[in-house]
Amino acid sequence: MTSDWKTIRSDLIFQNPWIELYQDKVEIRTGKIMHYTWYKSSDVAIIVPFLNKDTLVMLRQYRYPLHKVLLEFPAGHIEKGENIENTAKRELLEETGYLAKEIQHVYTYHPSVSKSRQLVHIFRTKDLIEDKSNKDDTEDIIGVEIVSIEELKNMIIERKIESAGTLIAYLICCTGIL
Repeated sequence: MTSDWKTIRSDLIFQNPWIELYQDKVEIRTGKIMHYTWYKSSDVAIIVPFLNKDTLVMLRQYRYPLHKVLLEFPAGHIEKGENIENTAKRELLEETGYLAKEIQHVYTYHPSVSKSRQLVHIFRTKDLIEDKSNKDDTEDIIGVEIVSIEELKNMIIERKIESAGTLIAYLICCTGIL
């Protein structure tokens, strides 16, 4: 099902290497003319790395907009022309220092349906091999942590996990839902 919204004009009002911001003039189904601001950003891969059936690899990363360190699953932007599975493998190694023998794409969702077309792809990895990380110099990863699924569940119950991507990936990969 689609709507009858009509784009009259679309202007790029800001861009940097990570995001493009647009201001559109649209006519909505009722005939009203309005402005709609939305962003374009590359799709993202989130990786849920299982050391074994009960234990996960996570990382603590400083998030500038929040001015705090969060516990998260490894994740990263898909580079132009890059296969999403290769992104997941690359980000896992860069951020945690682990390689995965087994990787499975389990889910895709839109993180911000009213503001973007961006997609987030969730991967589950198993059979991890410790290797050398190759950290991205634009990220501030404080450290890698080994966390049991039960510990993560308790941190969620205690409202200590704040990243939407990590919460959704936990629900998809660690609760038996998929």
